[in-house]
Amino acid sequence: MNVVGQGTERVRLPLVKRMTISHFSLYRNRSENIVPFDKRVFCLAGANGLGKSTFLAILNYSITGAVAQPDVKVLSLAEYFKKAKGYVLDYFTGRVKEDDREIAEVTIEFTLGDYSYTVTRGMFYPTELRALSITGPGIDVHREAGLEDSAGGQDIHEEYVAYILEHTGLAQFEQLVYLQHFLVTFDERRHLLFWDPEVARFALFLVFGMDTARADKVADWQRKADRLESQARNAQYQATSARSQIQDLLTRAGGNVDVDTDLEEEHRRLSAERDDSAVRVEEKIAQEKDQRLQVGIAAAEHHALTIEYNRAFSARSATHAGAAENSTILRLLHERHCGICGTEDVASIDEVSALIEQDICPLCRTPSSDSSESDDFGVLRELDVQLQSSNSRLSSAQKALDRATQELEEARQGLSAVSKKLQDFEKVHSEWLLDQSTRSGVSKVVQQLEAERLNAIDRRDDFRRKRDEFYALMKPVKQELAERYAEAEIEFLPRFQTLARAFLGLDLHCELDRKSRGPELVVTINDQKRREQNQLSESQRYFIDIALRMALTEYMIGPGESACLLIDTPEGSLDIAYEARAGEMFGEFVARGNRIIMTANLNSNRLVLELANVCRRDLMHVERMTNWSVLSEVQAQSENLFDKSYEDIQVSLDGMLL
Repeated sequence: MNVVGQGTERVRLPLVKRMTISHFSLYRNRSENIVPFDKRVFCLAGANGLGKSTFLAILNYSITGAVAQPDVKVLSLAEYFKKAKGYVLDYFTGRVKEDDREIAEVTIEFTLGDYSYTVTRGMFYPTELRALSITGPGIDVHREAGLEDSAGGQDIHEEYVAYILEHTGLAQFEQLVYLQHFLVTFDERRHLLFWDPEVARFALFLVFGMDTARADKVADWQRKADRLESQARNAQYQATSARSQIQDLLTRAGGNVDVDTDLEEEHRRLSAERDDSAVRVEEKIAQEKDQRLQVGIAAAEHHALTIEYNRAFSARSATHAGAAENSTILRLLHERHCGICGTEDVASIDEVSALIEQDICPLCRTPSSDSSESDDFGVLRELDVQLQSSNSRLSSAQKALDRATQELEEARQGLSAVSKKLQDFEKVHSEWLLDQSTRSGVSKVVQQLEAERLNAIDRRDDFRRKRDEFYALMKPVKQELAERYAEAEIEFLPRFQTLARAFLGLDLHCELDRKSRGPELVVTINDQKRREQNQLSESQRYFIDIALRMALTEYMIGPGESACLLIDTPEGSLDIAYEARAGEMFGEFVARGNRIIMTANLNSNRLVLELANVCRRDLMHVERMTNWSVLSEVQAQSENLFDKSYEDIQVSLDGMLL
């Protein structure tokens, strides 16, 4: 069982076994759909508009009592959960007939480690349960509530929440909702975890083993810091706007104002110098980050070579240690003490020395063989050469990082110095601008705007001071996350690279970028960082993000457990060259003992065909959704095409990919 709040155990997530959907009007051909998830891949194949995406929403709703809203910004987990619960009524209205609202329900069966859950929810009652069963070591819970027993249903839901937090190791139920909606589910929202640091950040805390209760506090601190930073930016905008208005008024005053050209020139010079220094700082920040990445890559390479060298050295020492290296022989030769019989001051060791010089064991008189020893030395010499080269690269990268760090610090000091000069200038000559407008009739307006500017600057500084207090609270947590990521990288990164390479056929690297607002994941493809979505094609973005979710979930669950992803397949984004590769990527994830619940269109797309060919019938079940709902007139006219597509999938499941 996971221990909540200790940060020493992996987080567990529900592994679904079966779902029963009753009286769901969208699936009008069946009053009850019983869907077993008894194979590693469940694929719901159908046509547009039949409810494939709704199926995944129902599955998540059955576990969480919430439905993910499209395009909703996650300000806090509590606020998101509140909105997702409220969205339930809007989402299912129209998908369930009015006459079926009370009786429409879903039952989900899943496991959490050694515990088996059966949960029944009404489609329009997100905070109530109609039935709950939990069995496992020391637990045998069976609860039911009638359709009219709202209070009883809420009590059962609260009991469910308490147990599921205990068995998942999470601190809040909102964390489970978040993980289900934003980590393990890639649905029709096409939300990209890689390029949304605000959402991904909290996942990193949970995935890499941070205390779940502490992670919840960090999320709250981050939200408050973000709000203060937004308020600071607004105040800065107000100060800048007031200053622009003052300058505009003075410009309009024209010749009616005596202008001190020396002060004007000095002010312009300081402002330009400040702006140039700010640009230089940004450039140096980017350079320092790039050099830090190079150090990380070189350090990882050197660490791997060191491990390989130590392993080879240990193997050689264990297998080929000669008599001259034996501690008993060494003591006899150097101290004239026999470690076998205990004799002190042995009279003569000449014979022992002579045998050792002839590479003959002094005990059994067996000549030593040096062929394997020579081979071992060859391996060690080669590794030593590689280590020296690696050490040189690491040293060079570290020097470049030190230089970039020094240049960044110098740039920051330069910006700080020129900013202070500008601030001192404006403070000393604060009345100068006002004096320029005295004869133009705009003095009072300028005075008012100057007061607004100074007030806005004071508020900005106050907001940033409070923001920095939250940053100070988060700093040790971010440091801990960076350390945990570094520890996990040797296991997590190869998982991600293998999956992504199966799709792209390119080498990828995933770096944890430690920004002031919080850590962010940055993907590098062929040594080029792709920080923006538009730097990749649509299909690359989608499937790299799916690979990331697979690797993160797999690592979070830990060895011996199966990760399960819910995927509304974005097959329409794929060109023909990548369809089969996407299927290979899914197959690689499944081959590692994980599960996929996915939806797909019945068309000529080779993703499902390739996955079916890899998994076969033993590991994959394809459910034909066209039997669940009534086809549109256009779809009914082309039903033979659906038949052909489904037949092709069945052929692939038999290992005969067309």
